[in-house]
Amino acid sequence: MISHEKKFIFIHIPRTGGTHLSEFLRPYCDEESLKFSPYVEDGNLHASILDYMDYYGDEILDYTIFTIIRNPWSRAVSQSLKHNNGKFERESFKKIVFFPWQVGFSPHSHFNYLFNRKGADVILKAHPTAESFTWITIPAVAPETMKSIYEQIVWPYFLQFEDYTQDVTYMLDRLDIKYDIEKLKTKSNTTTHQHYSHYYQEDEIEQIRLCCGLDIQLFRYNFEKENV
Repeated sequence: MISHEKKFIFIHIPRTGGTHLSEFLRPYCDEESLKFSPYVEDGNLHASILDYMDYYGDEILDYTIFTIIRNPWSRAVSQSLKHNNGKFERESFKKIVFFPWQVGFSPHSHFNYLFNRKGADVILKAHPTAESFTWITIPAVAPETMKSIYEQIVWPYFLQFEDYTQDVTYMLDRLDIKYDIEKLKTKSNTTTHQHYSHYYQEDEIEQIRLCCGLDIQLFRYNFEKENV
């Protein structure tokens, strides 16, 4: 979502609580900008930063840009359960983990939503076919290569799904957006399930680790067993 009044862009990564947050952002978005929202037919709900740059130009990079991130193993489970109406099916889950584009999903790394024009060009040259473009592995990188990665990504404010209320209230306060704290604490569009580690087999754990290497490196995510 984008607001020209408040000068913000919210990059909505699926299964991170973004639909709930959108309810608080909507009053500050004009009708034209709602094309990047869940509130109009065929709205580009999960637009990347490149989508916004293509539509509005590079000047929107001066806006406050933020997104919500989530443990990638947890997010993949939530995607699978949402896709199957709350039911866990092994083959469907494996397809989402290994071949997300086959069920209409983007690659698992958060950074696929955050590449700027330079980064997109680099990816397209490395992945010339449509199918391979949708299957982007973003591994961890050595410190000496981080500078070039840094230049290819638009770095937003990262809000943590695991600290949802605390981080979202910080951003809403920063943008001077009104909210009801009790309503904010009650997430919508959620799935009910056991701890994410319950659903994984070893090859699936390693696949998420591979394609989300940079996420894991920068945000210090781990595959954690449930505390019992």
